[in-house]
Amino acid sequence: SGVGLSKSIGTSTATVELDDLDHADLVFLVGANPASNHPRFMRTLMDVRRRGGQVIVINPARERGLENFSVPSDIRSLLFGSEIASLYMQPHIGGDIALFKAIAKALFDRSDKNPNLLDRNFIGNHTNNFTETEKDIRAESWESLVSSSGISREEIEKSADIYSKSKNTVFAWAMGITHHTFGVNNVQAIVNLALMRGMVGKKHAGLLPLRGHSNV
Repeated sequence: SGVGLSKSIGTSTATVELDDLDHADLVFLVGANPASNHPRFMRTLMDVRRRGGQVIVINPARERGLENFSVPSDIRSLLFGSEIASLYMQPHIGGDIALFKAIAKALFDRSDKNPNLLDRNFIGNHTNNFTETEKDIRAESWESLVSSSGISREEIEKSADIYSKSKNTVFAWAMGITHHTFGVNNVQAIVNLALMRGMVGKKHAGLLPLRGHSNV
């Protein structure tokens, strides 16, 4: 995470604070199982759902706690459980980059009809090599991206639709993303997806690598 973030945005740390999470309307949770490893974060995800937000889980394994979780500090959740994932995507192991590129491709397709979907002002002022990245992603075939990611185009389009409507998106990930020979590339693919809509350096949105074993 540190290398991927540093190469992409010049810092190796998260770009969000705890307060930002209280205002996010969408959280991408990628390659992580906070139900076991970051339980404090589960209350945050529960609160996102309660205020009408969305949680998109990307994890090859079907983790029961990411579908429904009982938050001990909340009596209603403790008794009845809380739905966490509003969309649960199970890519092939190693299919993450293909999935992120597919979501980006769906956003580009939508931006042809709705140019304001992408934050062109942010892209022009705060990013480099966007034209090359767009060209690379548009050149990818849907057949290849679906096959490599293991996710149907229908689900990819659904995730892109949710993201395109979000005002404040937080991308959170853990070792399921970084424990690969191409872990740095995985992180950079997530960053690219965030940059497309100006979700970096923005209040109530950003990048959140989940680190450590004590709810860091």
